[in-house]
Amino acid sequence: MPAYHLTVFPLAAWAKKKINKIRRSFLWKGEENANGGHCLVNWQTVTRPKDLGGLGVPDLDRFRRALRLRWLWQEWVDDSKSWSGSELPCSDDDRLLFNSSIIITLGDGAKTEFWHHNWLDGQAPRYLALNLFRLISRRNRMVQQELRINNWMHKLGRKITSAVHIEEFVSLWIRIQDVHLQQGVQDTIIWRWTNDGNYSTRSAYRIQFKGSLVPFHDMTDHGRVSIDTDPCNPAVSHSCRCEEL
Repeated sequence: MPAYHLTVFPLAAWAKKKINKIRRSFLWKGEENANGGHCLVNWQTVTRPKDLGGLGVPDLDRFRRALRLRWLWQEWVDDSKSWSGSELPCSDDDRLLFNSSIIITLGDGAKTEFWHHNWLDGQAPRYLALNLFRLISRRNRMVQQELRINNWMHKLGRKITSAVHIEEFVSLWIRIQDVHLQQGVQDTIIWRWTNDGNYSTRSAYRIQFKGSLVPFHDMTDHGRVSIDTDPCNPAVSHSCRCEEL
């Protein structure tokens, strides 16, 4: 399957299951079919990067998400794309991962999306005011556009009908009072997980394993390892547990 298909089209559950079956069979038996008895390590472990205790076989779900994040990055760094401004094939989870992976420095607000990007105290307004966000019809407007004569407030207008709406509105309004745009200064974005600050599929893929496993030497240094062995068979696989530090 061409990788670029995964950046746009969802992978059906049946297709993923079939692809993983082929990969498992090839890995453990070298043939078309293999059953559970042939699999020496569970698939979740197999798909971890090698330095995190796995075999480095790509996890399809994480790989697809890493590819989709490129849409969000390209939307920022190159607004000349023909699809710029259109709805992107990215889920809420994709946007959450993207927002946690970038650092935005606000300038004139012309490139930063008001609702989607984490420009307000390091967070995206859509998550600070989830109920207000549901009232908005045009959600891809920039900070510069929405802060001009308080456009974001006028658009909500009579749509605010509950105490929850009022609470979120006031909280958001208070936060925005401390924001001052700098005319003539471009907004900047930095990708947290690379040395040069630019997005890469590899870093977007690997960061999804962050916190899932602590290297063995780190666990022993902190005395957080529990190893269960079969006294009759030292070769039996060990199970290690570590607390989140």
